[in-house]
Amino acid sequence: MRNARLIAPLVVLLTLAVLVPTAGALSLATVTTTVRNPTVLTFRPGNVNPVVAQRNGLIVAVVKGKTRTLADLTDRVGQSGAERGLLGLAYSPGYAENGLVFVAYTDAVGDTQVVRFRCGRNHHFLKGSATTILSIRQPYANHNGGRLAFGPDGFLYIGMGDGGSGGDPGNRAQNSFTLLGKLLRIDVNAGAPYAIPSTNPFADGTAGDPTVWAMGLRNPHFSFDSRTGSLWLVDSSQASNQEVDWVPNPPPALPNFGWSAFDGTATYKPQPTPGTLIAPVTTYGKAFGCAPVAGNVYRGKTIRKLRSTYVFGDACSGRVFSLLRKDAKLVDTGLRVPKLAAIGQDGNGELWLIGQQGRLSMLTP
Repeated sequence: MRNARLIAPLVVLLTLAVLVPTAGALSLATVTTTVRNPTVLTFRPGNVNPVVAQRNGLIVAVVKGKTRTLADLTDRVGQSGAERGLLGLAYSPGYAENGLVFVAYTDAVGDTQVVRFRCGRNHHFLKGSATTILSIRQPYANHNGGRLAFGPDGFLYIGMGDGGSGGDPGNRAQNSFTLLGKLLRIDVNAGAPYAIPSTNPFADGTAGDPTVWAMGLRNPHFSFDSRTGSLWLVDSSQASNQEVDWVPNPPPALPNFGWSAFDGTATYKPQPTPGTLIAPVTTYGKAFGCAPVAGNVYRGKTIRKLRSTYVFGDACSGRVFSLLRKDAKLVDTGLRVPKLAAIGQDGNGELWLIGQQGRLSMLTP
C-alpha cells in the first residue's frame, strides 16, 4: 500500500496542464447530421461504417451518410436522469467469427446492465439472444459509468462511476468490495456468463471483488492504444481538476487512480490508496473545459503531426486537444465540436468525432 498523502506534492508538480499554441489547421469532414444524443462512436472489426449508440437505446450504422438501425433497445433502457441511458457498446474482437456485441445501459430503475447480443443478417442485433452478463445496483442517477472496451489481452473492461451524488459519500471508489468507482475486467470467452482472469488483483475474492481490475474512479471514459495496448483514461472532477491518465502495458499491480483521496492532483479526502497510485499525465481547469471526453492515440496515416499523440476533447468547451505523454503539454488543435459527445477510431487508425446535435465528422488535415 502506498500513502497517497506523501506523494501528493510530487503529483502536483508533474501534472499541471500547460497549453501550447494550436497545432495548425485541421478540418472535420462531416458525414451526417442525423444522429441524436449519441453516447458511443465505434466501428465493427473489419468494417468501415461508423456505429453510433444513442442515449435512448437506438444503435445505428452510418452508411454513405444515411443511418441504418442495427438495434432498438428503447424498451430496455431507462433515461430518468441526464446521465442515464445506453452508455456502452463494444464489439467482440472475434466478431467476424462469433457475431457477438456487448452493451451497457441503465434500466428502468436506474441500475446498470451489461448484456451480450449475437448479430444476424446485416449486423442486426438478435434480441432473443440477449444474455445478461452483469447487473450493478446504482444508488444515484449520476456517475453511472458504463463504458466498455476490449483490452489487448482479449478481456472485456467495464468502466463504472462511483455511484453518484457528489463527493463519493459512500467512499465506494476506494472500497475494493464494491464494483462502483472501478474498472472491471472479465473473460467473456469462458465461463457462464463469464470467467475471472487469474491475474485480476482480487481473483480469489478474499481482499476485494474478483471482477475489479483498477479502482479510484469518479466517472471514467477510456480507450486502449491500438498499437501498444496501453490504457488512456479521462475522469471528470468534483471541482475543476479534470484529469488525463495513462497506464502502461503490461500494467502495474492494481492501478488506483486516486479518487476520492484525490480530485485530480488536489487532496480531497485523505486516506490510504491500495495498489499502485496512478498520477495524472495532466490535469486542466475551467479555462479549458469542464467534462473530458475520451479519445484515442492517433495511429492513422493522413495527419502526420498527430501520429502517436492522444487526441481527446471536452464536452463543455467543445475543444479538441492532442497530448504527448512524454511532455504532458496540451495542444489546442483549433477544432471546436459543440457539445462534444464521443470520439471513435476506425480500423485505419483515423479519428471520428460526434456532437450531441448529431454532427458526425472525420478528422482530416
